[in-house]
Amino acid sequence: MRISGRTGLPVLVATTVALAVLAGGSAPTWAAPVDDSTLTPKTQFTMSVNPYDGTVAAPASGADIPNIDSVKSTIRTYYNAAKDAGTGLWVSNKTTSPYITELGGIQQGILADLPATAPADSAVVFDVDATLLSDFDFEEATHYNYDSTVADQWVADHRYPAVAGMPALVRTLEARGYDVYGVTGRPFAQEDDTVANLTEQGYTTAGSTPIFDNANLFTKEDPAVGTVDCTTDGNPASCSTVERKAAARSHIESGGDNIVLNVGDQWSDLMGGFAVDTVKLPNPTYFLASPDIAGAPSDDALMKPPTAYTMKPDGSSGTTVASGDAIPNLDPLRKEIRAYYNAPAGLANRSSSSYITELAGLQDSWGAKVEQACENGTAAIKAAKARIAATESDLAQAKKQLAHAKTKKAKAKARKEVKRLQAKLRTLKVPGKPAAVFDADDTTLWTYDMEDKAMGFNFDPALQDTWVQDERFAAVPGMPELVADVADAGCTVFGLTGRSNSQKYATLGNLAKVGYSDFRANRYFTKWNSGAQPPAYIDCGSDNTCSTIEYKSQTRKHIEAGGYKIVGNFGDQFSDLIGGYANRVFKLPNPTYYLP
Repeated sequence: MRISGRTGLPVLVATTVALAVLAGGSAPTWAAPVDDSTLTPKTQFTMSVNPYDGTVAAPASGADIPNIDSVKSTIRTYYNAAKDAGTGLWVSNKTTSPYITELGGIQQGILADLPATAPADSAVVFDVDATLLSDFDFEEATHYNYDSTVADQWVADHRYPAVAGMPALVRTLEARGYDVYGVTGRPFAQEDDTVANLTEQGYTTAGSTPIFDNANLFTKEDPAVGTVDCTTDGNPASCSTVERKAAARSHIESGGDNIVLNVGDQWSDLMGGFAVDTVKLPNPTYFLASPDIAGAPSDDALMKPPTAYTMKPDGSSGTTVASGDAIPNLDPLRKEIRAYYNAPAGLANRSSSSYITELAGLQDSWGAKVEQACENGTAAIKAAKARIAATESDLAQAKKQLAHAKTKKAKAKARKEVKRLQAKLRTLKVPGKPAAVFDADDTTLWTYDMEDKAMGFNFDPALQDTWVQDERFAAVPGMPELVADVADAGCTVFGLTGRSNSQKYATLGNLAKVGYSDFRANRYFTKWNSGAQPPAYIDCGSDNTCSTIEYKSQTRKHIEAGGYKIVGNFGDQFSDLIGGYANRVFKLPNPTYYLP
């Protein structure tokens, strides 16, 4: 489910509760409410990133993929970012954050480890982006989708702030006598602007002399480095990050310096040797993978991301992570999601993927359960009506016996029987008609291609509305058949989506277009448009602002108040399912967004 103005978990869960029809004169006993405390996202993840190409193998279950919205929230918490009131963009706190605290510890460690007086010809090398100049705000401005045009403009405008504490660290090392160098993947054409940006951000000596200039800052394809051997990583077709950076460090050492420390935010900044020691700064916002070069130090094999991650869905783990690198990195995460959907170019394979395989297996297990619940519900109604009819017949007969009773004793006996049957009749109820409720986005209609290829996992309500009105969405694999089977088993089918009222008929048209035949306008619930009053059966408080859970649970309550009993509730978000008014809940996998 996706709604405009979202606040965007993986897993496929089928929570089932048995439906029993008691024999005898009592009404059917419907299942107890689902325990909402069980409807929670995973918090422990394993993600093995190949450091040479950044790939992650597709897991068998979407539950095993960290949700990308939750990861972004965690990153923002780690950087103590807040939304700018003017631009609406997230901006990092430049003075206090878990990130800055971690950096402070690393910087103090560097100063403690390096001699207070530099040995002769000792050098320290620094990467630039996310090492000397912070690019968090740029990443947010481009919504974590690298845009070279925007990057060029930021470089030209010298818009990158200093990484907290790094000007002081560099200044101290320079004062201790270390030769300081910069080695960056920025192109040679950006060298002058990069030097200027560094100087403007305080990379100067105590006497205000710029520490970096064109002589000690080496850029990509820098003429000073000379020709780079692009065959050393086994791929002569192109030059890798490690090849270029190792060549720059080799060039530095060929001039007589000994690089005692190499500092960067990417493993590829550090691999390839030509440094006594390395220090990695945390950066969960992007990952620059690169093959290593032949003859690299053996401990380069240790330069790779962790494999175990702990992350709460609301982003709060950003305050408690031991390191920013303990947050799943967004670039490998995208690759893992794409591997799961078999979507190497951002478009999901519609016939074969781990996602489709998982769905098929779960749909097989759901089908019999829901269909049986639908059939049981229909049977329970039939049995209840039969009991009522039989009791009414018995009552009519008892009344006749009372009317024809001759003796006082016979009249008393008949009167007692009439009262008993009247009391019994008052207890007999026809149960609600069995119903199944289905969310729209990523439950019945598949939004993956929009989320990835069209939006780059950055929700755009205007673009989403275009897709909705154009009826562009494919069916979620296997769901048209499941919905039809549920209807054939006797359940009334309802739709319940966070899409707005203005999108209702386009949604119904899209559903019909891709093979659904059981959704009807009078049984399809959409959310009121912004600024409008909610329906009378919804209470969102004085501001009329409902959470997803409030809106959906109260709508399900309204459905049941209309004479139905929801035996199955289907959604891709836990917020589709929490709040009761359903005997069973079924969660489809969705690591592409999270809606609390």
